[in-house]
Amino acid sequence: MTISRRTLIGTSLAATTTAAIGPAHAAGNVLRIGIGSSLNTLDPMLVTIGDEYIYTNLAFNGLTRMSEDLVVQPDLAESWTYSSDIKEWTFKLRRGVKFHDGQEMVADDVVAFFRRLLDPANSAPSRSQYDMVESVTAPDAGTVVFKLSIPYGGFADILTDRQVKITPRGAAGQMATKPIGTGPFKVVSYTAGDRLVLARNPDYFEPGAPKLDGVELRIIPEMSVKIAALQAGDIDVVWDLPLEQVKPLSARADLRVDSVPTASWDGAIMNNTIPPFNDKRVRQAFHLAVDKKDVVELTLFGQGVDTISPIPPSHPFFAKDLVVPKANPAAAKKLLAEAGFPNGVKVAIVVPVGRPVRERLGVTLQQLAKAGGFDLQVQRVPFSSFAAEVSGKAPLYIDGFFSRPTIDTSLFPFLRSKGSWNDRLWHYSDEAVDRALDAARLSGDPVVQKKNYIDFQAALTANPASFFAYTVNYACAYRKSIAGVKTHPMRWFDLRTATMS
Repeated sequence: MTISRRTLIGTSLAATTTAAIGPAHAAGNVLRIGIGSSLNTLDPMLVTIGDEYIYTNLAFNGLTRMSEDLVVQPDLAESWTYSSDIKEWTFKLRRGVKFHDGQEMVADDVVAFFRRLLDPANSAPSRSQYDMVESVTAPDAGTVVFKLSIPYGGFADILTDRQVKITPRGAAGQMATKPIGTGPFKVVSYTAGDRLVLARNPDYFEPGAPKLDGVELRIIPEMSVKIAALQAGDIDVVWDLPLEQVKPLSARADLRVDSVPTASWDGAIMNNTIPPFNDKRVRQAFHLAVDKKDVVELTLFGQGVDTISPIPPSHPFFAKDLVVPKANPAAAKKLLAEAGFPNGVKVAIVVPVGRPVRERLGVTLQQLAKAGGFDLQVQRVPFSSFAAEVSGKAPLYIDGFFSRPTIDTSLFPFLRSKGSWNDRLWHYSDEAVDRALDAARLSGDPVVQKKNYIDFQAALTANPASFFAYTVNYACAYRKSIAGVKTHPMRWFDLRTATMS
């Protein structure tokens, strides 16, 4: 079935001013996006946070891309075919595409990227999503062939993801300081704590794109400062607008606010290897202590929906017959007593400073869980320190993840016992969950997949990994002068056709 490089960056990624972009500012055609955090890495294979995902989609391309209506489209691959057993996928590349340094992108670059991603020594966060890849080869400069160990009907879909952006072969060592892609914008400079400056790629392969002269990602940790800058016209876009600001800012004549449903989720992450959450009865008790509908209302101002797992209730694979338990404090306390905590559990709940929704979720859970025997002590840690100090280490903390392109990529890396994200989060293991996730991968039949994913949700409900609080709407605010860009449910920006007036 068929579906339809490199000019070296002259400036090093050291401290620079906005003047570094030069004529773009003079033209007044540089889009300024307010983000909340410094970027931990500029290597697209290693990105893990939302602010980094914006950057990768501006400076790089994948083999495929996903539109705002979640349709998979050609990107660096102009078409693809697969074998009758869905175990061999052949991608035909666009020819004449150049990296930012003028070199032509060819199949060997794609092969080199995926071999690097699949090498365990490189610790790529998304590696387990591609562990079905047995080999990747280049029969010629315009063709890439993936051979899989299992049938996998969603293979073209997962190639839209954030961390599989093609980079030049032989350039891996410089990606953290002099990143080179094929995207509509190329990196000019990066100053941690200040901004990332990108300039228009004049050799971009799509005629007429991009229309902007450049983009700046302005790092402004405080949301109130970002909103004030937007209202004053000092920035043009606020990424990830607080949900409580959707209605007030929508009333302004000079702004446009979009809020869209997503499969992104937040939750209380429980480390299954550390007491008290190494006992599933404690994890079960937490679910009985807290009413998720109250969590949605108090945390999201109603702009989201309670869920069982990262599968959103709007998805056809959601297990509608499984009941999200209502709060039952007496039952929660009984389970805690059976687990050896007759006087309840006292434990710190770590929240990320600079992520206001997640901060609010932590405080909400602190208040709601009291009646069920949980004495949660809110501990605030800068979000920039989470990866090193908190993730996968603290007994209980608040975290969340953005929508993935498929249900498999939303679940397998996170909840499969050997999944790459599992080790960074809850260290969860359940044989029934593993069986269901493995079986769902082996079929391209939606009926079979649905059965397996319902089995997965039943097993997860019986033995919860953690507390999935909700799936959340995603909102952005724009100056009315910005056109040609839509709010993307995957929380990235496609600015190829964006304009400013």
